Amino acid sequence: MSMQLGRFRISHPFALAPMEEHTNPPFRLLARQLGAGLLCTERIDSSDVAKRDRRALRLLETAPGESPCAGQISGVDPAEMAEAARVVEERGFAIVDLNFECPIRRLIQRGEGGALLSDPAAIGRIVAAVAKAVSIPVTLKIRTGPDEANETCLEVGRAAEQGGAAAVDLHARSVRQAYVGEADWSAVTRLKQGVSIPVLGSGSVRSPADAVRFLRETGADGVAIGRGCLGNPWIFKQSRELFQTGVASRDPTPVERGRALLQLIEGEFRYYGTPVALRRLARTSCYFAKFVSDFDSFRKSIHAIRDLAAFRRLVAAHFR
Repeated sequence: MSMQLGRFRISHPFALAPMEEHTNPPFRLLARQLGAGLLCTERIDSSDVAKRDRRALRLLETAPGESPCAGQISGVDPAEMAEAARVVEERGFAIVDLNFECPIRRLIQRGEGGALLSDPAAIGRIVAAVAKAVSIPVTLKIRTGPDEANETCLEVGRAAEQGGAAAVDLHARSVRQAYVGEADWSAVTRLKQGVSIPVLGSGSVRSPADAVRFLRETGADGVAIGRGCLGNPWIFKQSRELFQTGVASRDPTPVERGRALLQLIEGEFRYYGTPVALRRLARTSCYFAKFVSDFDSFRKSIHAIRDLAAFRRLVAAHFR
């Protein structure tokens, strides 16, 4: 089961969902090595991208081993979003993804992210402006609607398709729900039946069995896995195996988990530099360490780490 996005054929339907503070280049490369199909950056403000802010351009770094990878931007002004999309294309991304789903309050207050779901026509105008500005495929990430009583995803999907979108990814919760409660997968089915472009979906996918069941129950073209892959990027490989053969490979051993964690952290030290990587260390590492038997001991020790060499020793002591 493959998916066509413009001129790009995605080899299988298990994608990495964009997540702020998580889907950086080191994590994306690890996810690709462990079986993820389509990759995506974290969300970046279109205003910063359009003016080529240094931090924004840093977030828009990609490597050849990542392709196809989408660069995700958010905003409300069609011209600004179009200019930001041009930058995404210039930076070497295969796809530009538009965020109309983020439930963060500061974005909602600015009328961005999930706030736009109450105005499908505005989303259609933004998609059309971006599609006209770039030669790469344009996709969008949405939610079911502003709240459970107002489902607008089908209207949004149709407006986006008319504007030139190549695919739509539906997080099957409302903006008001954020990440609380079970996702309504039936909304993905309704969207898939109502548009002709590829539909991906996400929400409440925590295991390979969930990912495969999601595809079969919704009829979606793909599933984007977010929080379910944190600390467990093997979910992509296992989901693909389960989908294709009916049997997933064994879970990774502690040593294999430690090896992957070291690769990720070493990549973050190179990408961010030591001070920032150290600040991120506890959160990133504990996603992996929750799978080892002495998690509490690891969690207590991680805060004393001051350099990469000490972290390597800590991993060797706990992931064995």
